[in-house]
Amino acid sequence: MSDTYSVVASRTRFPFLLLAAFAAAGSSACGSDDAPPLPREPWVDRPVAEWPDFDLSNDVVFADTSYSFLANAFIVDTGADTVGVTCKHIFMVFHNRQGATSISLGDDFRSWAFRSSRDSTRVVRARRLINADPNEPIGDFEGIKDRDWLVFELDGWSDGVYPLKARYTPLKSGETVYAVGRSLSERHDPDPVPSPLQVVRVFPAYYYVRPLDLGIDPEHTSGSPVIDANGYLVGLVSGTVGKLAVVAGVEYLGSQFDRYGVAYRR
Repeated sequence: MSDTYSVVASRTRFPFLLLAAFAAAGSSACGSDDAPPLPREPWVDRPVAEWPDFDLSNDVVFADTSYSFLANAFIVDTGADTVGVTCKHIFMVFHNRQGATSISLGDDFRSWAFRSSRDSTRVVRARRLINADPNEPIGDFEGIKDRDWLVFELDGWSDGVYPLKARYTPLKSGETVYAVGRSLSERHDPDPVPSPLQVVRVFPAYYYVRPLDLGIDPEHTSGSPVIDANGYLVGLVSGTVGKLAVVAGVEYLGSQFDRYGVAYRR
C-alpha cells in the first residue's frame, strides 16, 4: 500500500517580504548579550527564487506501506557534520496507521529519504535515525511538542541541496522569524513563501508564535524549518495551540547532539 500522506494542507500565499526589512530589529536578538552576532547569510537578501534549495519533504518506506510528502524536512550543517531533520510527531501517523508505540522504526522499516520540493530529482538519503528510542513513548501532540525533533545520520545527498546553519541562542519575545515550507497542495510550486511569525511566549524547549499573515494555518506546515532574519535555523514548525503556532526550538536539537555524540559547533 502506498500513500501520499501529509501533515500539511493548503494555505494562503502572500507576497514575499524581504527579510532585510527585519534585519535591523532581528539582529540584536540573534545572539546572547555576551556573544557576537552571527554573520548574515548572503542569500537572505536575494529573491526567494534565488535562495538555495533547503525545503524538503519525507519519503518513508516500510515493508507494506510507503509514504510520500510526509510533512516537511531539511538538513543541517552542524559545523562538523551534516544531519537530516524533521518533526518527531510524524510518529503519530505511524501509530495511527501501523500501531507504532515508541520512537523506533521497527523491523518492517526499509528506508527514509528527504526529497527536494523544488527539484524532485534531488534526494537526501538517511542512513539511520540517530535519536531512535524504543523506550520513548509517542504520546499526543501536547506531550511531544517539547521534543519534536527527529535527527538522522545521512548517507549522502544530491548536489544543490543546501544544509542550513543553526543559531543556538534562544529566541526572544517579540522577535520575528520565518517558516519556510510547503503544504501538500503547494508541493509542485517552484518556490516556497516565507511565512512570518512573531514570538509571543518563550518556553525551555519551544515557543508560541503568532502568525503575521492570518491566512496561514501553521498546523499544516509541520516540519518546516524556521529561520531568523539573518537566515539561521532557529526551530521547526511543530503545530498549533489555539490561534498560536508552536515552534520547536533549536535548543532541544543541541541537546540531542550532546546526548548522541553528534559533533557540532555553536
